Amino acid sequence: MHNSDRDTPVPENSSEHNESSCQEPKTICDVLANTLDSGSHLLDFSHTATPRHIRLVDCRALTEEDMLRIVEFPEFPTLSYAAISYPWRGVALDEHFSGHTFAVKGAEHADPVGTDALKHACAAALLRGCPLLWLDRLCIMQDNKEDKHWQIQHMYRVYKSCSLCLVLAGGVQRLVRLDEPTTWIHRSWTLQEVLAPPEVAVLLDWGLGSGTALSGGTRATFDEVVAGESALASLSLILQACTIGTLSFTSTEAEATPAPTTAMVEAAVFSAHPAKHTYNDIPFWRPQRKILAPNVIALTIAMDPVLASDPEVRAHAVWQSALMRTSSRPVDMVFSIMGLFDVSLDPSRFHPQDRRGATIALAQAILDAGCRLSPDPSLSTFPIFPRTSVSGVALVQTVNGVQEVSELVDPAMDVEGYFSCTARAIRLVPVENPSHDAGKNSVFEAFDGSRWSARSHEEDEDDGRDVYAVLLSWFNKYYPGQTSALDTDNICAILVEKHSEPNSFHVRSFFTLHRKHRASVLSWPERAFRLGGPEPPPSSDLLPTDDEEVEQTESLSDLGSPEDETVIRAVW
Repeated sequence: MHNSDRDTPVPENSSEHNESSCQEPKTICDVLANTLDSGSHLLDFSHTATPRHIRLVDCRALTEEDMLRIVEFPEFPTLSYAAISYPWRGVALDEHFSGHTFAVKGAEHADPVGTDALKHACAAALLRGCPLLWLDRLCIMQDNKEDKHWQIQHMYRVYKSCSLCLVLAGGVQRLVRLDEPTTWIHRSWTLQEVLAPPEVAVLLDWGLGSGTALSGGTRATFDEVVAGESALASLSLILQACTIGTLSFTSTEAEATPAPTTAMVEAAVFSAHPAKHTYNDIPFWRPQRKILAPNVIALTIAMDPVLASDPEVRAHAVWQSALMRTSSRPVDMVFSIMGLFDVSLDPSRFHPQDRRGATIALAQAILDAGCRLSPDPSLSTFPIFPRTSVSGVALVQTVNGVQEVSELVDPAMDVEGYFSCTARAIRLVPVENPSHDAGKNSVFEAFDGSRWSARSHEEDEDDGRDVYAVLLSWFNKYYPGQTSALDTDNICAILVEKHSEPNSFHVRSFFTLHRKHRASVLSWPERAFRLGGPEPPPSSDLLPTDDEEVEQTESLSDLGSPEDETVIRAVW
C-alpha cells in the first residue's frame, strides 16, 4: 500500500478551499482499491494519520481513478461532504457475489468493505454535489483508543455538519434491494446519524431508473446513480413505504407517455415483518398487513417535520426509538443518542458495560441544561423572589417576559439515578374483586394485570403499601399516512410504589384512562416523588474493563415481536 504525506489540494468544485490554511487537507492514504484485501493487504493508515483529526474519502479519486484516497483535516472542514449510515454487520453475501472487498486493520471483526458499494456511495455523493465522503470504517483510526474516543465524542457533529447522509441499509459489502429486510433500523448509532443531517437518502440496488414514487400520501423522486444499478430515494419516503408495505413507482420515461404505467414495489428494507403473500390476497391493498413495526414508526415520527416540531414529541420518539435498538457495547446505547440532546459525554469515563452510569450522566446533563431562575439582585445567594398573591400562581419577571416559577424549576437526577419531580398523583388501593367494587370508584387495570382504584377517605389507614397513579401525558395512537385514530383511552399514567425513605418510589407499571376521566385527573393534587431503584445496579456493571476496545459493532438478538402500532406523546 502506498501512503503519502504530501499536501493535497481541496477538490476543485469547492468554493471554500482558499478560506483558511486550516482547511488544507493532508493525504494520509493513496492506494489502488483493488490491491487491498481481507488477508495480508489490509487498509492501514495508522502510521500516517494524526489522532483527533477529521478524515474524508476523495470521491472523484475512487470513481474516476480507482484510487482510495483519504485526506485529513486538523479541524472540521467547511467543505461539502456526505456521511454514510450503515450496520457494521449487514446482509450476508451469497455464493453469486463476485465483487471485490477489503478489510481495515483494527476492524477485521466487521464485514469487509465492498469496493463497488463504496463507488456507488461516492457516485451518489457527487450526484448531490459532495466531493468528499465520511465512512467511520475508513475515517477513524480503528486501532487507536485516543482517536476513537474523540471521534465518538464528536460523532453527532460529524453527521450534523455533513450535507447529505447516505443510508446503506444492508451494510457496505453490497447494496440491497427495496424488498430485502435488513437490521439497519435496529442499530443504535443509526438513530442520530439520520436525525442530525439536513438531508438523508437511501442508496438502493435499483434497476428501474429515475422516476416518481408514491406511498401513504408521501411523494418523492428516485434519482438514478449508476445506470441500471442503483438509485437514491429520501429516507422519509422509504420509511413510509415500509410502514405500508409498498410504493408505486412511475419511471421518467413512462411519465412522458400519454398513459404512463405504474409499478408496485414491495418495501421491506426497514420492516420487521415482511409481507407474506397467499394466492387469494388482493395485491398490495390488504388493510391488515402486519408490518407496522413500532421501531419504524418511532423513527418516522422523529423525522416528521410536523409531529417533531414539538420538542417533547420529538424527544419521546427519540427515546422510544433508542430503546428498540441494540449494540454490542451497552454504553454505546447512550453515546449514540447523546448528541440529539445537545450533550457530549467523555467516553473515557465509562467502561463498555456501564450503560447505567452513562444513562445517569446523560439524564443529569439534560436536566442541568434546563432553564434556571436568575439570582435576586438584592440577595444574590437566593433566586429571584416571585410575585405572591392569595390566589393564583407564583410569577417572576424574566428576559422572556412574566413566567410561572413552576416553568423554570427543573426536575433533577442524583448520582444514584433517582429522578426527583413534582406531578399530579392520587393514592391507590388494590382491587381484588372488580365486580364487587364497581359501584364505588372506577377500577383501573395496569399493564401488568393488577387492578386499582382511588383510595377513599375511609381507606386511608396504613395497610403497609404506598401506591400512586402519577399523571404522565396525553397521547394519540399514530397511524402513518392517516389522521390520528379516534381512540378514547388516551390518558397515560405511571403506577409507582414506595420502597424506602425518604420518599423513594419505583415504577411498577403503566396504565391508560378513558378521556372521560380528564376532569378528575386534572383535580389530582400535586405531589413530590423521587423515582428510581428499587434495586442497586448489578455489580457486573461496575467492573472495569479497560482492555476492551471501543467498537461500533452491532448485533441483533432477542428483539421479540414488535407490536403493530405505536403511541406518540403530546403535552397537555
